[in-house]
Amino acid sequence: MPGTSIIHVEIQDKYFDLEQIWDEMRHKIEAVRNDLPEGASAPQVNDDFGDVAVVTAALTADDFSMSQMFDMAQHIRDQLYTVKNTKRVDILGAQPERIYVETTNARLAEMGLDPEQLIATLADQNIIRPGGAVDTGGRRFAIEPTGQFEDLDSIRETLIPLPDSDRVVPLQDIATIKRGYLEPPDQKAYYNGRPALVFSIAMLAGNSVIDYGADVKKMIGTLQHDLPAGYRLDIATYQAEQVATTVYGVTVNVLQTLAIVLAVVILFLGLRTGLIVGSIVPAVMLASLAVMGFFEISLQRTSLATLVIALGLLVDNGIVIAEDFKRRLEEGANRDDVLKQTGDQMAFPLLSSTLTTILVFLPLMLAEHVAGEYTRSISLVILITLLMSWLLAMGLTPLLCYRFIQVDSHGGGRPTTENSGFSERLFRRMNGLYERLLRGVMRWPAMFLVAMLALLFISIVGLSNAPAKFFPDSDRAQILVYVDRPAGSPSTATDDTIQHMMAIVGDEQRFPYVRDLAAYVGFGGPRFVLSLTPVDPAPFRGFMVVNIGEYEHMDRAEREIRAALNAELPSARARVKRMFLGPSDSSQLDIQIKGPDADYIYAQASRIESLLATIPNTIDIRHNWENRIDAIRVEVDQARARRAGVTSADVARSMSQYFDGRSITEFREGDDIFPIVLRAADAERHDLDRVKSLSVFSQSQGHSVPLIQIADFTLVPRFGVIAREDMARTVTVEARNTRLSAEDMLPRVQSRLDEIGTKLAPHHHIEIDGVVEDSAEGQAALSANFPLCVGAMLLLLVIQFNGYRRPLIIVATLPLLVIGAVIGLYAMQANFGFMEILGLYALAGILLNNGIVLLDQIEIERAKNTPAYNAVVAACVRRLRPIMMTTITTILGLLPLIVFHDALFYGMASVLAFGLAVGTLLTLGVVPVLYCLVFRVRNENNAALAGSR
Repeated sequence: MPGTSIIHVEIQDKYFDLEQIWDEMRHKIEAVRNDLPEGASAPQVNDDFGDVAVVTAALTADDFSMSQMFDMAQHIRDQLYTVKNTKRVDILGAQPERIYVETTNARLAEMGLDPEQLIATLADQNIIRPGGAVDTGGRRFAIEPTGQFEDLDSIRETLIPLPDSDRVVPLQDIATIKRGYLEPPDQKAYYNGRPALVFSIAMLAGNSVIDYGADVKKMIGTLQHDLPAGYRLDIATYQAEQVATTVYGVTVNVLQTLAIVLAVVILFLGLRTGLIVGSIVPAVMLASLAVMGFFEISLQRTSLATLVIALGLLVDNGIVIAEDFKRRLEEGANRDDVLKQTGDQMAFPLLSSTLTTILVFLPLMLAEHVAGEYTRSISLVILITLLMSWLLAMGLTPLLCYRFIQVDSHGGGRPTTENSGFSERLFRRMNGLYERLLRGVMRWPAMFLVAMLALLFISIVGLSNAPAKFFPDSDRAQILVYVDRPAGSPSTATDDTIQHMMAIVGDEQRFPYVRDLAAYVGFGGPRFVLSLTPVDPAPFRGFMVVNIGEYEHMDRAEREIRAALNAELPSARARVKRMFLGPSDSSQLDIQIKGPDADYIYAQASRIESLLATIPNTIDIRHNWENRIDAIRVEVDQARARRAGVTSADVARSMSQYFDGRSITEFREGDDIFPIVLRAADAERHDLDRVKSLSVFSQSQGHSVPLIQIADFTLVPRFGVIAREDMARTVTVEARNTRLSAEDMLPRVQSRLDEIGTKLAPHHHIEIDGVVEDSAEGQAALSANFPLCVGAMLLLLVIQFNGYRRPLIIVATLPLLVIGAVIGLYAMQANFGFMEILGLYALAGILLNNGIVLLDQIEIERAKNTPAYNAVVAACVRRLRPIMMTTITTILGLLPLIVFHDALFYGMASVLAFGLAVGTLLTLGVVPVLYCLVFRVRNENNAALAGSR
């Protein structure tokens, strides 16, 4: 917008007390206010930019004017504020009223009227000023002089004195007076093709979106019932529905996972033992929810989905305790002794494995990045659930085992019939098969490890070539349409384009899947989703939200709406997108050119646009400086101007007043106050020739001078927009691809971008911005604290095993997780992004636990004076069952996220499931092989020679 500067302030991710920061910034801006150029308006600070509209509602009306609609909207806003927990209600799309006094250049010149004299006459009459009071002793009388304009007729009848005479004429003989709205229109709104006033309703923090949305919806229903005939109040966007659908869907996944975990545990452990282990699952869930509530961790998509992931992990401790308790009873130990021994021997190893898993997730909580807003709750939920699992596994599970686990007292303590069923037969066969395979790989350890390294190398290559996407697309059934007319276009032209666009998209015959739509002229409407940043206001921009009936129509809707708008709106550019998850749009590639020379970087931006166009299926290529615009430069000849008695200030004032209008006084109507504006008649304001013939009134000479007599005119090009980043001029080129993400697009042009960059003039350079930078920063934020967490894990392991070789064996198995993760990415056609990286972190924690359990059992077996080689084999076979059960329960627990294709967690669940399956199988072989190599354990006639410890 000409004459407007918009500054976006981005706070570093490590700061959370934003209110204090905004206060300090407001004080600093106020301090430099007096340093601004003359004529600059006072800066306005919008620190509510992050407020999200839980509900947006549209008020439309038949046969009512916009001013009448605004009066009704104010009443509705007052009622909406009565809804509990309402933070703010904004009315968008309202058009300010004006009283226009329109004159012609010729008429003023004919009568010799100075516009300043006309303005002074109207302003002096239209005042409300007390005339004092008369105190008569017993009473006091206020004096109220009249003169305020009561209606249009009183303005028309205002007497204007003519210069150099005693004559006065009514204003209506000099000018046309009419009532209307701001021209050109400012930030109009539409709903389903009709002019509308849109309510943006935001909620106080710390409340339930679902409950608050229901309260607002109920109030809107009540208001709709009470509205006069002809008015209609509709809900345009309803965040509570989206949240409820997502949360309830994930809640169903949690319940499905809970049922699956319980079923698997009972199947593999038998009914009695399975119920003992399974009983801690709901107990852990309830305890975790209580702790989350205490620390004000809300139930939302991420935290609930983390519970799905945690369900498979939290049974691990219970399985290990129950298995150990049952095994000791079957070996003939006293029940009381078993209760004591289980707690003594298993408490610290299980605590160590629990803490290592928590430490793996800790970088998510410590990451100083905007993506941490989405993932911080993952680490917190994992921490709470696993600690609750360990506490209940050590406190509740042994007591339940003591009371309910039974073994047959005949035949040397063989297990009961329950434990001799399907699961026992299955694991006996698995134990035998695993033992044979294990002895085989331990016979050829070098060959086995070389094969693992080869698989790892292939997997790393596959991971580097996997499709990359920072965050996945949203599962919201909404299409976003950004409209850009050429810079310099008035809002009236943009308004016409938006109306044409609504007529196209609102055609029920062509697009039957469109439920409703809302459109905005000159701005981006309310922020109804946290990740959606409204576009900067400009008269040549527009925005439309299209609600689709069912999500399965989204691909078709995006494709067909884009094709229709591009074909039928040749004068505008329509960018059709869908909603996205995460902090930025993963489909949009942003490339910046920075430098001091504006013309140079503008030209280089065109080169980069051409480069991006070479990538097949690339669309929406543009840059943020828009097109150049033309300006009429009025070169005032100071010599001629002085002879005519005209100053440059007279010229600027006359032109601004003539074409844009000048507010001269105010019109009061009840509680409403709006300006009275003096301007030229319509026919003259829109005629370029009138620039030359404009009469400039000379204050000193008392007559008008045609502008063409004192000035020359030239048409000069200007930049439509000038953008800076950190004070440096910056052109941002953006593009999207229908088949590739931004991170997949960049490698296709990186070499040619580097070539362009090396040839740039001094002090000019190219940077990658947007989602690619966000992704790199997000990964860097995760890895920044990873060494600290790894160090803490190693310290725990060293304390547990009283040495460093066993911890190194465990850590050496971690790269194996890449093998299964890559298989999962390609098999399930998932993208590799931020959430999938979190899946790798989770895999690391689980595989660490498997290694800890194996090595701990090996030490237990060796403590019995069992030969080292046999101790390794026996320990691995003995721990096969709990490890496989934990793996199977975790994988099956992830199935709902995979089968129902959860938008946010699908890729992460795929990485976890396949990575866990393959990684566990490989860990069961690699850990014993590495142990034998490190400790020089060999099989010599069933005797083991152990290396120095």
